[in-house]
Amino acid sequence: MNLASLSAIDSNIFLYPAYCGVFIMKVIQPLYNRLNDLLQLFYPPICLGCQTIIELQSELSVLCENCLHNLKRVPDNYIREEVIRRLNPCYLDNIVTIFEFDQTVQILIHEIKYRKAKKLAYRLAAYAYEQIHIAVPWQNGDLVIPVPLFRIREKERGFNQSSAIARGFFLDSNFSLQTQIILRARPTLSQTELKRDERMKNVHEAFTVLQPELIRNKNIVLVDDVVTTGATLNECARVLKDTGVAKVWGLTLAAPTKPL
Repeated sequence: MNLASLSAIDSNIFLYPAYCGVFIMKVIQPLYNRLNDLLQLFYPPICLGCQTIIELQSELSVLCENCLHNLKRVPDNYIREEVIRRLNPCYLDNIVTIFEFDQTVQILIHEIKYRKAKKLAYRLAAYAYEQIHIAVPWQNGDLVIPVPLFRIREKERGFNQSSAIARGFFLDSNFSLQTQIILRARPTLSQTELKRDERMKNVHEAFTVLQPELIRNKNIVLVDDVVTTGATLNECARVLKDTGVAKVWGLTLAAPTKPL
């Protein structure tokens, strides 16, 4: 056997896994597509919003087109009038939020938080970010920090929904996502049933900043799922500004439009 033949054999040996992978994909993909079609036939997708069969796929696969198009934007100036102006003192420079926290959005966020729907968090945040048609104050180079969970709660849930939402918001950008800058130093009660003053007391001194030298004079985008009174975002902003951060903006998926 000559050297040319040996070289050809060697080349084929190295290329064999690639050929194999292409062959398997050509065989498997049609079978997968057919199986998926059968599953869709016997178990059609149900809209999380209205519980009807999804006839036409929307941009967000868990909602029908009607429910997706019925998602309402938070009214202009609502956040500034009903959240920021009612924080005293206020450490946030601004808050941007996208959807009204109606029944459909509540279902989606509960699905993310309590049914561990991490991929839904990415997709919903990516879709929501496309709906921002205003000039946002942050720029590439600013830091993105998700509001942290207490370590035991994050372990129980399996992930931090705010981190997943932040990744969806800034999926195709050059922003630096930092998940180890703010630590929730102690457990806090759920804010859901608490009144405004109780919420502020609940989160007071609940957060601490790690490695403050990394964020001094920086601009920060704080990401959370929902803003109601702004108590949690504001407390995070307070500890950040105490370490010398320049500006802090909040960014959330939703806000209830019935102020506490």
